Amino acid sequence: DTISKIRAKELGRALGNTKQTRVANLFNNGFNSSFPGGDGQQLFSSTHPTVQAGNLSNTAAADISEAQLETGVINVTLFVNDRNILINAQPTLLLVPPQNAFTAERLLRSPGQAGTANNAINALASIGYFSKGWVLNRRLTDNDAWFIKTDVPNGTKLVERTPLQSKVEGDFDTGNMRYKVRERYTQGWTDWRGWYGSQGA
Repeated sequence: DTISKIRAKELGRALGNTKQTRVANLFNNGFNSSFPGGDGQQLFSSTHPTVQAGNLSNTAAADISEAQLETGVINVTLFVNDRNILINAQPTLLLVPPQNAFTAERLLRSPGQAGTANNAINALASIGYFSKGWVLNRRLTDNDAWFIKTDVPNGTKLVERTPLQSKVEGDFDTGNMRYKVRERYTQGWTDWRGWYGSQGA
């Protein structure tokens, strides 16, 4: 009975790991044209088509740094809708792989400008961007990628079709216990303006 309970917990852990990996793959495949969204472009693209604003971009090709993060913030705040009208988007969260964790902490939480000997303020922190700080995702596969989450609604989504269900039953012939866990969900995105990202240099 003790071993069976351990196995049941491991089954639940495996299910959680699968879900987290599938969601992380939105970003791992986000620069790959083989994974297009509703507009025919991958999540992070420089050619998202619009009705009246031409092709728009939510991506860069540079490693994370203070300058690149500031550029990303500027680009986010200048996001427009399909009619070329500013939507007042704001960055709220920085998402990084483990290799960028220490850089993210310095860039967002240092009282002064990171990596310099002068007394300049940390403008990203003092202005109040990234109100939700930064988050580490160990399932991101590109070690120099970084992503900015915005406050634009209907960005990435996780749709739960069937909530987590578990079942235990005994086998009459053998006396063995059988454990089953099941859930149905899908992940994707609706509005690419929900994120800005770079796969690094």
